[in-house]
Amino acid sequence: MGTVVEKFGEMVRKNVEKNPSRALELLRAGYFISGKQMKYLPKHQLLPHQKYAAVVSNRAIRAPLTSPDHSAVVSVFTPCELLHAMGIMPQFTEGLACYINGAKAESAFIRFAENAGIPQTYCSYHKILIGAALSGVLPKPRFVVNTTLACDANNSTFRLLADIWKVPHFTLDIPYRSSDREVSYVAEQMREFVLFLEETLSQKLSEKMLRNVIRRENRSIRLYQEFFNELSQKVLPNDMTSEMYKIFLTHVLLGTGEAEHYFELLVDDAQKSEPSNNEIRILWVHSLPFWQRSMKNIINFNPRVQLLCCDLNFDVMVELNEENPYESIAKKLLSHSLGGENTRRTDRILEMAKLLHADGIVYFCHWGCKHTLGGANAAKCILEDAGFPTLILDGDGCDRGNVNDGQMSTRMQAFLEILEAKK
Repeated sequence: MGTVVEKFGEMVRKNVEKNPSRALELLRAGYFISGKQMKYLPKHQLLPHQKYAAVVSNRAIRAPLTSPDHSAVVSVFTPCELLHAMGIMPQFTEGLACYINGAKAESAFIRFAENAGIPQTYCSYHKILIGAALSGVLPKPRFVVNTTLACDANNSTFRLLADIWKVPHFTLDIPYRSSDREVSYVAEQMREFVLFLEETLSQKLSEKMLRNVIRRENRSIRLYQEFFNELSQKVLPNDMTSEMYKIFLTHVLLGTGEAEHYFELLVDDAQKSEPSNNEIRILWVHSLPFWQRSMKNIINFNPRVQLLCCDLNFDVMVELNEENPYESIAKKLLSHSLGGENTRRTDRILEMAKLLHADGIVYFCHWGCKHTLGGANAAKCILEDAGFPTLILDGDGCDRGNVNDGQMSTRMQAFLEILEAKK
């Protein structure tokens, strides 16, 4: 399979500059075939919720490539409840970049972006998205929308995307602090967002559809909380790719029927799993280098290592009020663990590390993410003072050409040996 994917990636890369429409056709076909493989011939180690997440994530990536007029390109923390209520499929930065990495084609898009003047130090996820847009491979969506939460690249990237595609652009400005004043400020922006959507799509928002989305989201959140209570005493086979797929379900697909069914499967798998048995329990911070073979060999489905969760998948878990949707979405955004001071994120990590009985924490500093890089050392001090050994691991979540593979695997192995010795 590796040779086939290598050849496929080479074909895509060769067409990015000279024939972008052909590159898009190849990606559509490749993702269609891989989606069928995930559905009918999944890897035997995968649990039902992991198999389902792979299929749903694949479908979520393919839909905007096939029907761009019914899609929007969004940042990962964009509240997508309104989009689902209006039949718009969100395509998000990290998801698309990781799928292009999965096709082994990311280098061509990164090179295209850098040749156009995007700095080498820019976030790799964003460089891939920008390269896909600038090259003409990624089809023009109906509009683009981002928040200012956490990622300082969002504003620059999404302004550029709107300019490249000449499409409407909406930004949700999320203040640093949270009070009644800030809630009102963000809620008013949500109402403006509704007007933006209605004007752009030439259709009215159905309050009934929005209520249904919120009800599904609330049921999903309750199931997710139940899952974490189960996981606190269980061992559940996991891998880095499945943890990245989960970001689709906890963010841009939250509120859909697919997401609700995923959380039902997740709880069911946790309830059927074995009790914890002295395995090394790892809590991961930030995105995961799911593509990196050396790291996969250490972590994926390792009976001695339990990958509990990454913090992006428990960043905000609050139910919404269907009677007061805009204020409740505003409160959700303002309570986000990656908003405000860095201690808010660290406090949330610490809370979950205690709940899940983590033995150690891996703080992954993805290339170009100033938010994570800037808070790493301070977070390490707080977490270790609380009794959780913490490894700061520098790497890249989606660029094969930007990692020190040997150093990463050596440090990860050494960290696990330290934790093993403490058992």
